[in-house]
Amino acid sequence: MAMQYDKISDAYSKAANQFVFKRVVECYTILKILGPVEGKSVLDVACGDGYYSRLLRQRGAARVVGVDVSEQMIKTARERDAGAGLGVEYRVHDAADMPVLGSFDWVTAAYLLNYASSREQMLRMCQGMFANLAPGGRLVAVVPNADFDPPGPSPVKYGIVMRPPEDRKEGGATTLDLLVDPPITIRFFYWSRSTHEQALAEAGFGDIHWHPLECSPEPEHVEFWRDYLGNQHSIALSCRKPPLA
Repeated sequence: MAMQYDKISDAYSKAANQFVFKRVVECYTILKILGPVEGKSVLDVACGDGYYSRLLRQRGAARVVGVDVSEQMIKTARERDAGAGLGVEYRVHDAADMPVLGSFDWVTAAYLLNYASSREQMLRMCQGMFANLAPGGRLVAVVPNADFDPPGPSPVKYGIVMRPPEDRKEGGATTLDLLVDPPITIRFFYWSRSTHEQALAEAGFGDIHWHPLECSPEPEHVEFWRDYLGNQHSIALSCRKPPLA
């Protein structure tokens, strides 16, 4: 994964920050699940160029740490923050071998678990995030939607083309094309909802919930994204580290 993003870091960062989907649908959903973050501490795993790290700090989070396996993506994140004075901390770590960086109120992980090449690696990712949460802290993640139907209403008009394995085999190769200029192809792995739930539960998480993506409520957005929301390529989930007895 590090090599993949080291190669496309500049193009991916540019696309992510200009992609309407990210702002109107994905970001809207994540912030709605999180609720107020003022005064909270957040660990942003798979932070990429720091899109959510910066946003959460701007929304009042007291401490934000962004972690990514790609040195180039972290370099880009630091460059984007240069002079802004946000005070976001950025670290290079493989999420499957991540040390304890603090006791955080929230962990966010947009498009992390789909890069696990095995169930064991997904479990290690979940264990690392669990270890970094304070008791009662919550994880919010975004993962590819295992129920996405390629022949159904297509998200092509939204600039997204996802190709899951035809047999839906666990760990099967999946590609995602972002139809930007130039187009970007991202490769990852297919995992069912039950595999995600099993890894999270084994790591110690409880109160696991799935959240279909939503769009901001402006009428023009609701109408435009209607087809996508009926066959969305991604889905959010949340879960909690049990509080102390």
